[in-house]
Amino acid sequence: MQVDNYSIHVDIHEAYRYMGGFGKPDNALETELIKAAELIEKAATPRVIEIICAINKTNRLELTELGIYLEGKAIRALLHDSDSCVLFCATIGGGVEALIRKWQLKNLSFTSMLDACASSAVESLCDGVEARLTQFYSAQGLFLTDRFSPGYGDLPIEIQPALCSALDTSRKIGVSVTDSGIMIPRKSVTAVIGISKNAQKHFEIGCRDCGRINNCNFRENGVTCYGQII
Repeated sequence: MQVDNYSIHVDIHEAYRYMGGFGKPDNALETELIKAAELIEKAATPRVIEIICAINKTNRLELTELGIYLEGKAIRALLHDSDSCVLFCATIGGGVEALIRKWQLKNLSFTSMLDACASSAVESLCDGVEARLTQFYSAQGLFLTDRFSPGYGDLPIEIQPALCSALDTSRKIGVSVTDSGIMIPRKSVTAVIGISKNAQKHFEIGCRDCGRINNCNFRENGVTCYGQII
C-alpha cells in the first residue's frame, strides 16, 4: 500500500544532537536551525510504501512470500513473537536532496544544519508511519514491535536492495538503492515492524551489538544515539 498524506516536522533539538551538539543550542545557532528546518519542511515530499509479510522462523528468519532472509541475532530477537510483519520504505523526497546540494556550493556550515534537519524530518515521517500502524493494529487487538532498519544492530545494510526491490520503491515512490545499500534520495529509510498477539517491550541494543560501532557520528562526539553519555 502506498500512502502519501503524511506530514513531517523537524525537531531542531534533535537536529542539533545529530550535529554532535549537547543540551540546547545558543540563540544564534537556534535561529539558523529554525531557518534550516523551515526550508526542509517546505522542500519535503513525504511518501511511504508498505506491505505485510508472513514470517518463517523454522531455520533462518525468512519473509516468506518474498524469499528474503533477515540475518542477525538482533532482528531475530525482535521478531521472536511475531508471525508477520510490516515492511515499509519512507522518503522525504528528492527536493530535499536538491536543496542540500544547492547549499553545499554556498555555505557548508548551513549545509550541515540542513542535513541534520533532514535526518530529523525522515525520523518524524517514520514515527508517523509507526503511529498510524499502531492505531490500526491495536483496534484489532494486536501489538507492534519497534521498527528495525538495515544497518541497525547486526542486520546487514546489504539487504537494502532486496527490500527496495520487493517494495518496488523506484517505481512507486522514487527511491533507488545502490548495490552497497545506499538509498537515493539519501533521506529515505526501510524498516521492519513485527506484528504480535502479545504486548511488546521496547527493544534496544547496545553499542557492542551495533554494526555502526566503528563508524558512528554519535560515539565520536561522546554520546550514544539514544542519548547516553559515553
